Amino acid sequence: MGLRILISIVVVASAVAGFVVFKQPSTPPQNPPVGKPTDFNLIFKYGFEAKNELNTFDQTYTKDMVMDPSVTVNMVLSDTELTAIYQKINELKLFDIGLPTDGNMEVTPCSTYYLKIQTNSDARELSWDNCRGKTNDKLQQVTDYIISIIESKEEYRNLPTPKGGYL
Repeated sequence: MGLRILISIVVVASAVAGFVVFKQPSTPPQNPPVGKPTDFNLIFKYGFEAKNELNTFDQTYTKDMVMDPSVTVNMVLSDTELTAIYQKINELKLFDIGLPTDGNMEVTPCSTYYLKIQTNSDARELSWDNCRGKTNDKLQQVTDYIISIIESKEEYRNLPTPKGGYL
């Protein structure tokens, strides 16, 4: 029964895959400051159905446990880590990029990503996936960078290993 549900989810996800959604702010962005704004926060979701989530607004991290309920722990990013993420996003001009490169193959299981940042009370959102092959290099760089920070945290390393996996 569980495998049928998982296969159904993968089929549905594949059918709606290959999208990137950009939500631009209502006002054009100003030149970014050299440092990080004091109110910079983000929500970064990733993995199968974007079930893993770093939320610096709430200072939490949620890990997808696949067959078991997700686990949420407190996770505080240092000011240095947040500044580094902010600078990486600005350095790559992440919110100015075009659509990702689509390949001719279908990736299973595919990963879905969501990034919401807030600076100076201005929120910007970006969604993408790798269901149709290679992801845009800038999106991949930011993804890898944020995940490396998450995985370096003791709170993450202390989380249990999920049972099972996605096909």
